[in-house]
Amino acid sequence: MRHLPTLALAFALALGFATTGCGDDPAATADVAASDAGDDALARDAEDDTDHDGSGDTAVDADDDAATVDTGAPADTSGAEDAAHDTVADDTAPPADTATPPDTVDDDTAVAEDTAAADSAGPDDACCDATDAILDTTSDPYAGLDSAALRTQLRAETTAGHTPLGYNGARDRMYAVGGIDDVGGRIECIYTGRTVDANGSRTPDKNCRLADGTPTSCRLNTEHTFARYYLDLALTENSAAYNAAESDIHHIFPSEEGVNTARWHFDFGETTCLLSGDCKFNEGSQVGQRPGVTGYANCPTGNVALGHVCLMRVRPARQGDVARGMLYMAVRYGMSLEDAMESALRAWNLADPPDARERARNDAIEAAQGNRNPFVDRPDLVDRIVDY
Repeated sequence: MRHLPTLALAFALALGFATTGCGDDPAATADVAASDAGDDALARDAEDDTDHDGSGDTAVDADDDAATVDTGAPADTSGAEDAAHDTVADDTAPPADTATPPDTVDDDTAVAEDTAAADSAGPDDACCDATDAILDTTSDPYAGLDSAALRTQLRAETTAGHTPLGYNGARDRMYAVGGIDDVGGRIECIYTGRTVDANGSRTPDKNCRLADGTPTSCRLNTEHTFARYYLDLALTENSAAYNAAESDIHHIFPSEEGVNTARWHFDFGETTCLLSGDCKFNEGSQVGQRPGVTGYANCPTGNVALGHVCLMRVRPARQGDVARGMLYMAVRYGMSLEDAMESALRAWNLADPPDARERARNDAIEAAQGNRNPFVDRPDLVDRIVDY
């Protein structure tokens, strides 16, 4: 968890550099890094939304050829991530005893009690219904772990088996026909719900439609929800950890290039711009001032200090997806989240539990890069960690 005052020095230092965008565009192995480094560097340089121009993600890839999925054998994953980013625990707490006592309640009473319990469930219970059903019949592998031990265990699990694909390789798997983000032949913007045809391009723009199906025009590119600006602050650029994080599909999503630019590297949270009518962007998601802040209604990009003054409020249908991607990144790479943003992400995790689409994406990402987002499988684990 980051406190805003403690970031002042980091922001001051960051002013010495050109500001960065948030997208388009763990242990990484030597052969993966060697094979991908050249292509990924070219890809970053070819995009107008590179992290060092402060303009956000507006560019069209110089290479807009059809994306292809590499079906070769997976790279050797025996290498180790930087010691500073790869401290993991090997021991897992033994599963809790789940022996069930003999049934001493008649069937009618049991049905009545179950019905009463269901009727009294609050809205926050919705996120964990599926998890509770699983835990009724299986042991909880995380039983008995306190916050720190749970975070260590989840970092070990998300690091093990993770084979970084490189930025181009990740996008190829996202945008390929039949790829990770192809749902029924369409690819959806995480922020607006706009969709385009899946045709293999890394910047697809064919047959764009608004969320309600109205024809329009748009172009999608790739959004880093954990903004590259913050990756630059937390990790050493071009290190194994940085390259793994930059291409980690658990936190990168297709995004319409205009909203990707509008988001820049603003924190996620609940802006009040809808009430005041001064949203910089408003199409499902909004970009506006933090509650209680005035004087920055246009939320200009390029001013590092405004990263916490203005906020991106994600549309309700995808708030949980973004939240769980951000929380995964904090655990997987040992990074921290600003206090107010962490609070918003926790609330979004409860308000928008994983749906079939998000669970299918988690499965597809595991098939592509070898690891899962545990918060998609177990959203209840979010609140068992006290600080991100």
